[in-house]
Amino acid sequence: MKYIGLLLILTSIWMAYEIWRAPLMEETDNGRLITKRPTRKLSDLFKKKTKPGGSLSDLEKLGRGRSKY
Repeated sequence: MKYIGLLLILTSIWMAYEIWRAPLMEETDNGRLITKRPTRKLSDLFKKKTKPGGSLSDLEKLGRGRSKY
């Protein structure tokens, strides 16, 4: 019973990974498929996300700069 449970958990993790890494495709009117997002890699899961940078005026435009008060 332990082995069946372990197999079920591993299969679920593998299926979730395959769904996550699958490319996002869109079909056009003439039947062609266009890739909207390419296939992801396992290393993409562990990449550090960069914070948006820029000048102070750019951040103020986004509402992320200095407080006005």
